[in-house]
Amino acid sequence: MNIRTAFKLPKEHGAWAMLYVPFVVGTLVASRLSFRLLLLLMSVTFVFIARESVLNWFRARSRGRDDSDSRRLMIIYFALAGILGAPLFLAYKLYWLAGFGLAMLLLLAANTQQALRRKDRTIGGEMIGIFGLTLTAPAAYYVSRRAFDPVALWLWILCSLYFLSSVFYVKLRVNTINPRKEQVRKESWRHCAAYHALLLAVLVSLTLIKSSNLFVLAAFSPVLLRSFWHLARPVRHVNLRRVGLLEMGYSISFLIFATLTFRGL
Repeated sequence: MNIRTAFKLPKEHGAWAMLYVPFVVGTLVASRLSFRLLLLLMSVTFVFIARESVLNWFRARSRGRDDSDSRRLMIIYFALAGILGAPLFLAYKLYWLAGFGLAMLLLLAANTQQALRRKDRTIGGEMIGIFGLTLTAPAAYYVSRRAFDPVALWLWILCSLYFLSSVFYVKLRVNTINPRKEQVRKESWRHCAAYHALLLAVLVSLTLIKSSNLFVLAAFSPVLLRSFWHLARPVRHVNLRRVGLLEMGYSISFLIFATLTFRGL
């Protein structure tokens, strides 16, 4: 038994990026490092890790089995999250975190419920998960600045829009592989094309009305280009490892330019 199995760690590599990239963006935009941020990082990490144990426990219960290991780890992870997060309320009086925490728990709970019904891989299911995970951006910004302002909301919106791109793109790539699912491929193509066309229109509009700057276009350019390229020239094979590595590189690029977006405003 490996470490991931023993400690019921999440299997989705992309989900880790959706949790930590927004956190780093929020931290860099706020430009302030502190012990408070470390407490927040560890707390949200344990909440995220707990999801896998919760999922395993509920699955076991629905099948009439008792998964005591998952139940024990679930309790431990949530307890650690609470212990690490408590000083942020009690000592630092960051009461807005209650709203972030409640929203994240509700969204992740909804995503877990969909996973139990095997609907977490749908577009709607993945959107709910992304909205929950990317809340780390405004949370990190708020904890760093100890004040809540519109920048926190914009961070959440941009991070969510960025990671939603990967949902539509990856689904298109995967559905393009199987020639027997031509109707599914066409539907994925339409969804991917519509999302990225709308995304590009929104980003250009924000730049033209000077609510943003060219850095935000640079932040999204890699994922827009890769999506439009594949829409125009679909490939009937996919190397998931290569796709994963490229998505990691795009995320680093997004992190850099998203930070510069707010530095330049």
